[in-house]
Amino acid sequence: MKNPAQLKALLGYSPYHHVVKGTKYPAIFMATGETDGRVNPMHSRKMIARLQAATASGKPVLLSINSHAGHGIGSSLEIKVNQTADIYSFLFDQLGMAFPK
Repeated sequence: MKNPAQLKALLGYSPYHHVVKGTKYPAIFMATGETDGRVNPMHSRKMIARLQAATASGKPVLLSINSHAGHGIGSSLEIKVNQTADIYSFLFDQLGMAFPK
């Protein structure tokens, strides 16, 4: 980067560069799509890998990858429903919720 001030500004709000080893991060669920035209799916992989290596909480840090998903509106209804089900499943698990018997 040619402008050091721009680099400093970018690093100032980069979540990747603010991950601290040994921090007790909460449970994390991140979803990405292989056909996302706005955000390279590799960024999600890097972030999750960094969080998995750094966290000291023992809580899950998970990444869901869909090979046919895009960036929200670029995904089919079926993909959106499946991603929503994954999110709710993760949330319910973390809250200790169970189906009534």
